[in-house]
Amino acid sequence: MEENQEIKKELDVYRYYWAVPAFFLFILINYFTKRIHLESLDMNLMISIVSFLFGFLITITFSMLLTRISALKENLASETGRLVGLFLLSKHLGKEFHEKIKKKIDDYTINTLRNYTNYDVSREQLYGMYDDIENIEIKNQSQEAIANSFLYILGELEPIREKLEYLTGRRVEKSLKISNYVLGILLMALLFLNRGETFTNAIFIVLSTIIVFIILIIEDYDHLKIGDYTYNISNSEQLFDLLQKDRYYPQYVLNRTPLIPGKKYRIGIFDKKTKQEKIYLMQYNPSFKRKIASLLKKVNSNLRSQFSTPQFVFYY
Repeated sequence: MEENQEIKKELDVYRYYWAVPAFFLFILINYFTKRIHLESLDMNLMISIVSFLFGFLITITFSMLLTRISALKENLASETGRLVGLFLLSKHLGKEFHEKIKKKIDDYTINTLRNYTNYDVSREQLYGMYDDIENIEIKNQSQEAIANSFLYILGELEPIREKLEYLTGRRVEKSLKISNYVLGILLMALLFLNRGETFTNAIFIVLSTIIVFIILIIEDYDHLKIGDYTYNISNSEQLFDLLQKDRYYPQYVLNRTPLIPGKKYRIGIFDKKTKQEKIYLMQYNPSFKRKIASLLKKVNSNLRSQFSTPQFVFYY
């Protein structure tokens, strides 16, 4: 790729998975602190009030997240449709122009899939399509009409991309998130202080685990980690197939992407030292996972690369 941009890499695990160790942590807390509880407070009233407030704010948070995801899915579908239209129309506007548009769409799709929550990386490819307009071949009225349709679709794509940049970069308001955290921790503390019998001990463990699960799954939704295959990856697959390019996947999405035996894929391996990515062309076979593990070990153990660009293609 032309740009020399570092990739921001997040932890490759769903946050709500941490609810499992939290469950066992609450068991240990309950076991080693059996004598800690208060008798003078009206625990039932306080638990009821905090539970109501916590549930109310969680409902608002989920409503905001689902509204955002719905808009995201709609705009991703519109984006894919516009890119397909641009590719098909460019076939009739000269071979050189078609090849340039094909490469721009491929680069655009790779960048947006690699940096799904940082959609502004796609600007250069989209603006580059405007620069390529000078290569359009118009020899008759039919091509002139096709060129007008191409420019119209290109003009429609920009506001869609801007919406996607906003939606993928948007997060739940910090004040709302902090309120959820505070009420959740307070509710767990009240459940902890209300222990005493076997039933209340079990209530503390189970409900505290559920509270942790709810908070963490909100974080996963907020960072677009849940449902990313349905929202974005499947659309990218359609574009790669249309372009007759090997499908590209960042290494961290492989565990939730169905791969076809014998098919070649472009796999992006993240280099922790350079904060950039190297792309390897690999065939999916029984030794695929072993090769990925070997490449990860190799890439992350090497010194900083002598190259300045963030993407390379290797055959493996």
